[in-house]
Amino acid sequence: MTHTETGKAELAEFASRHTESLPTARARSVTALQDEYKVLQIDMSDIYSASGDSSGSCDVKSETLVAPISATNIIYTSNVEVEPSPSGASDTCQFNVEWDESTPDQATQDDPVEATAARPSAQKYASACFSRKWHYEEEWDNLKASWNDSCYQNWVERNDGNRTWNYYTKKASSTCLGVKGRLTSCGHGVERAASGPKVSWEDWAPNATQDRNDCRSRSISVSLLNVSVGGEFDLCEKQVINKYEEAGKMSSYWKGKVTNSARGTAHQVAVKVGQSAGRPKWHHWINSDVCIGCLQG
Repeated sequence: MTHTETGKAELAEFASRHTESLPTARARSVTALQDEYKVLQIDMSDIYSASGDSSGSCDVKSETLVAPISATNIIYTSNVEVEPSPSGASDTCQFNVEWDESTPDQATQDDPVEATAARPSAQKYASACFSRKWHYEEEWDNLKASWNDSCYQNWVERNDGNRTWNYYTKKASSTCLGVKGRLTSCGHGVERAASGPKVSWEDWAPNATQDRNDCRSRSISVSLLNVSVGGEFDLCEKQVINKYEEAGKMSSYWKGKVTNSARGTAHQVAVKVGQSAGRPKWHHWINSDVCIGCLQG
């Protein structure tokens, strides 16, 4: 539905939330976004039917996805990482949206070993965002229940001086808002895509789950071979960190219960790839959850 009036409206709303990643008026124009993103409307009854739930107990009627053109193999899967919410949120009706991130320059040899006096530095070579909006049945006036805007940045270390490895980092972040009910969860995960080159762990951040009774900045900086890449994000309530033995696989979730307030999560992985093997290829998953019946809870 990218070129329909509804699709154009979704792209305009998407652009209004991404003034930092789309800093110019040209980049935020609907015409430009139609070349870089696709708008998809998902019939959730098909998802529930395929999962074996034919009872009609789940409220969500449809979802809208705003996905970068580079997103391929978009699928829905059950979320096995987060335990059912004690808040009463309908976790059994929620699914991850997953996709492979593919770019036409995947085979690029970023840092061949050459005699150079240039100092090591970090270079960003890709970034995009993926938006997911929930819509509810007529009894909820078809209002969207929540949205999850998940963004990423890919970086490489230039002039690392290593003849065996190239060094990469991926920054993954999500911002969510509960429009109907209370927002209870917001998550984003990344892992090496099966069709990409083998990767090895170099670093990750944050390194542990954290609970807070306020909102403060938390660092997600990681080290490559000679340089560091990263930044900070605002952490409120609780951030759950899932770091796996499998190189490059990590997810983070904000957990809490808030009304009409945006919340977010972010994490970063650093990996090394064999010289001449090409760039890492990544697989993403995102989700968010709301509790419709706990406004008074």
